[in-house]
Amino acid sequence: MNAFISYSHQDNSMLDALHKHLVQLQRDKIIAAWTDHQILAGGEFDKKIEAALNASKLFLALLSPDYIASNYCYEIEFKTAQEKHESGEIIIVPIVIEPCDWQNTPFGRFKALPRDGKAISTWENRNTAFLDVIQNLRKLASSANPIDITPKGAVTGAALMSRNYKVKKDFDSIEKIEFIEKSFHEVVSYLKRYLEEIILLDNIKARTQDESTTTFEGLLVNRNKIATEATLNFIRSQENQSQNLNYFNVADGELSYTISTKANNRSTSPVSFKLSFDDYHLFWTKRNGYSNSRDTKEFDTKEIADEIWNAWLETVGIM
Repeated sequence: MNAFISYSHQDNSMLDALHKHLVQLQRDKIIAAWTDHQILAGGEFDKKIEAALNASKLFLALLSPDYIASNYCYEIEFKTAQEKHESGEIIIVPIVIEPCDWQNTPFGRFKALPRDGKAISTWENRNTAFLDVIQNLRKLASSANPIDITPKGAVTGAALMSRNYKVKKDFDSIEKIEFIEKSFHEVVSYLKRYLEEIILLDNIKARTQDESTTTFEGLLVNRNKIATEATLNFIRSQENQSQNLNYFNVADGELSYTISTKANNRSTSPVSFKLSFDDYHLFWTKRNGYSNSRDTKEFDTKEIADEIWNAWLETVGIM
């Protein structure tokens, strides 16, 4: 099924993300997506777009404030799609990528994606939102074919400073322990919110099996595949707590996880993030396997949670 993607050029990053998630539908020859990126140099823009619309059965509109404000997207592409919809030639699917007043436009007539028309940018994990979009497009195509809150004029403290100053400091044992505890809590909070979103998808089940101040265990099941379930074990540890942690650069504390599957009764090798610090702040670095070598990249808790979540999803066949 040919799909015409209508979007504002201000939303190119969301378009790129959608293309990545559409890859499997295209491999399966379920959907062939078209955008104005396919117009070659020298091509007549209006004629190429008209031809693509005439050849399409799906009109995917990436809704955002920029889209609604775009005269070309809204007044030309969408207007043409509405006319074709009335004659039964095309199906209009709004995909809400940013919060906007789409319900009070003609798009309000149509069922929007992702679920409940919740803007993709507001989901805790955007991959989950895009997965909901892709699953619904697969069903549709298959069935069709057999905020800034600063007051205006206010001057913030940052605006008053002409330079960014960095102040060196030392970190004592209590600061490090509190940082480890806070990081563990934040990662678990992200994971629990991701679980709340993923169970909105068809045949995906999840539950928290164990949770304490040092451990989190969760079960994720994909009922679309036989015996596809995986258990995540996420733990925190604080090494050498009785010693002066200020003398340790890496091995002060650790966040680690393993994922075990029911199908082969095996667990992945532990993946660890070590507490690190410099003269200015505390942060996390990833340890390479069982060695003491580590990546130089600094991780925050959102990045740790996303890496764990993506690995967990992949284990049960969700991309």
